[in-house]
Amino acid sequence: MNMLVEKGCILHFEGKRLEPVSRQRNAVGLCSGCDNDLESLAYYSVPSGWLVYACCKNNHLALMHYDIDWNWLGDLDIEVGEDRESISSIPREKLDVVFTPAEVRDMHAYQQGQPYTRQNLYRARAKFEKFEKLFGIKINL
Repeated sequence: MNMLVEKGCILHFEGKRLEPVSRQRNAVGLCSGCDNDLESLAYYSVPSGWLVYACCKNNHLALMHYDIDWNWLGDLDIEVGEDRESISSIPREKLDVVFTPAEVRDMHAYQQGQPYTRQNLYRARAKFEKFEKLFGIKINL
């Protein structure tokens, strides 16, 4: 399932995090759910062509897939969610501000399916809200 984070129009597509190339609004077709006009909200470049995130006035979402020449290839499933980061994608300097070295080590170990100390992970989880307030990053663990 493809996930869109409305804040910033970040698209998680095939395991990659995509930033919009353009946020130009255009009429791009008809909604399959209610036959109202779809308006584009964001455009994304992918190796196979283009992805267009669009919405109708009834808030039905669409992720349309086009080839390089803008020939429609089909609609893709999409859901809206919150942006969550994996521990490995967050700079170590930011993690060190809130978490102890043992907590960081065990968060990495947990995420990679390796042995970890449960108590360190418990303490780290108690600090997730503080980390999010400081850096605006929600940790996915």
